[in-house]
Amino acid sequence: MISTELADEGVKIGDRLAFGLDRTPLTVVGIADAGTYGHVPMAFTDLPTWQQVTPGATTPAGRGLVSAAALRADPAATVAQLDALGSRAGVEVVTKRRAFDGSPGYVAETATMTLIRAFLLLISALVVAAFFTVWTVQRRDQIGLLKAMGASDRYVVLDALTQVVALLVSATVVGTVVGLVLGRFVPSEAPFSLGASSVLVAGLALVLAGLLGSLVAVRRITSVDPLVALGGAT
Repeated sequence: MISTELADEGVKIGDRLAFGLDRTPLTVVGIADAGTYGHVPMAFTDLPTWQQVTPGATTPAGRGLVSAAALRADPAATVAQLDALGSRAGVEVVTKRRAFDGSPGYVAETATMTLIRAFLLLISALVVAAFFTVWTVQRRDQIGLLKAMGASDRYVVLDALTQVVALLVSATVVGTVVGLVLGRFVPSEAPFSLGASSVLVAGLALVLAGLLGSLVAVRRITSVDPLVALGGAT
């Protein structure tokens, strides 16, 4: 049985593929949505066939050698019970997270992607801060007029933050919609996925990062002198 990734490359049921050092021919009997291992498409076979094509698997030292085994257990079983079950079966029971961490390059790639996302959020905060700094400078006269008419710093800051939030939310929604539309045109071979939870978390993170970045610019509002601002307008 092969994964859908191999089927997308043109392999179909009935084809014969060569495995192992001795190039043992095996016939494809099914297709499963199983994903990849280390970015390499996977294939499945029964244990005796795997032992036949794996060097040393049938020797006394390698007898019973497997890379992974599925255990049937009660969904409500505790970790201690699963460990005991694994001990009786002669295997090590690990969590799903540890199993993923054991994949070639998984930890390094995950750390790299996390670092990229962190830098993107930092860059977003800096861009928003720069944008609203210019926006605050351009509105200096209007802010000074509001203060001259009796508006408090709190009122002016809340008014600015309301506009900031409205702009950030609107821009994030538009960007998310554009991303979802463009994502439909990404080739299936590319490792691209947009889950609802990941999109929502990323959107909220962008809004929060932008809001934090805008605080640097909004803080300048409290330092605007109404007399200087009005004098600059005349």
